[in-house]
Amino acid sequence: MRQPRSDVARNRRLLIEATIESFSDHGLDVPLDTVARRAGVGNATLYRHFPTRDDLYEAAFGEIRERFAAVLARYEDVDDGWRALHELIFEIFSTAPLVGPAVGQVDKERLDASPSLRWIVTEVHATLDRVLQFAQSQGAVRADVDVEDLSLLVDTLRPVVAASGNDAPELWHRHLALVLDALRPGAASPLPARLSDVEQRIRLTRTVHHR
Repeated sequence: MRQPRSDVARNRRLLIEATIESFSDHGLDVPLDTVARRAGVGNATLYRHFPTRDDLYEAAFGEIRERFAAVLARYEDVDDGWRALHELIFEIFSTAPLVGPAVGQVDKERLDASPSLRWIVTEVHATLDRVLQFAQSQGAVRADVDVEDLSLLVDTLRPVVAASGNDAPELWHRHLALVLDALRPGAASPLPARLSDVEQRIRLTRTVHHR
């Protein structure tokens, strides 16, 4: 007997939400039977809706993209650069903890397979860069850092967010404030010179994020 249309839509929604939640707990290589169990459906139901892992992931990334679009739109025009930078990073981690500000370091194979993920990578990175530079223009952030430095710095939040999550969010909120204080210009120590080879720098940054 064919399922009612409302049940079909409900199961699809449950699978997408379970995938997004599983990303946070297990990473992007989460077993699909784990997703099915989390959604409360059988593997057969999962494969009826999403015949391949790429199909499921694109649906999940599409949902995350919609959430990010709403978040990033709020930072198109800001008055206080420092406050905007803090709130933007906070919202990014709250929206999709696994993705986070280091989203630009997702491996190329996944980017090639997902138009939605490519959009997320591009737009999150661009918004962080724009808000960072605006905060620097106001003198609120030290002038010798760029968005790649910021990406590496805030990526230290990822395991803290994963460990505390919704159970003790004040832990990662506190850590975020401590991390961002490293960007304050007042008591900043001079930084060693950046790598002159830009491509090497990007490659090494990606290596760090994949560890």
